[in-house]
Amino acid sequence: MSFSIAPGEAWSLIGESGAGKTTLLNLVLGLLEPTEGRIELEGAPWSSLPERERRVRRPRIQAVFQDPLASLPPHLSGWEILQEPLEVWRRGDQRSRREAAARMAARVKFPEAALDQLPRAWSGGLAQRLCLGRALMLEPRLLVLDEPFSALDPTLGSHLMSLLLDLRAAGTALLLAGHDLPKMRRLCDQVLVLKNGAPVCRGPLEQLMSDPPHPHLSSLLEAVIGLSET
Repeated sequence: MSFSIAPGEAWSLIGESGAGKTTLLNLVLGLLEPTEGRIELEGAPWSSLPERERRVRRPRIQAVFQDPLASLPPHLSGWEILQEPLEVWRRGDQRSRREAAARMAARVKFPEAALDQLPRAWSGGLAQRLCLGRALMLEPRLLVLDEPFSALDPTLGSHLMSLLLDLRAAGTALLLAGHDLPKMRRLCDQVLVLKNGAPVCRGPLEQLMSDPPHPHLSSLLEAVIGLSET
């Protein structure tokens, strides 16, 4: 089974814990190598390339991981973390990079006063917002997110939803893994359902949720309905 993500399109990966959602995200990111099949980025080979050739295209695909604190360098301040992608890729000068970091902090609702702190001073929600800001500094064409709403309260979750919808409208493609089906339903137009590391069905999200073509998807939907009623 194959799938492709068009510019401005959002795909959701759903399945139980251990279904293979994070593994698939890591394959797309080039952090794991597929044992069969292939992955392309913007119509060109991706998974088959050596890392020295992939690296020049890595700004095109960025990620926000499920454990934001673990993915942040503990010795760098918020200012340094946001500016680091621009420094690595030699974009702008010191002044323009700091100005870009300030704009991004405001965009993801990260308090500018906290930018002087190290990651250990932040909550999980703050860390996730900074991870999102860091991922957006290079203006990726594909943004990969693992459980993006899990660490956020309803207010910040609503802001993240608005931001992701704006990114879609501007042409950024999104690939998300998560359990929050109501949010996925609002954000995504396509879904890939996984079970035990294998895809079981895919297609338009609304269509599949209203008329599940596979028993596993039906059981996932029943579990969500049951949780919402308790």
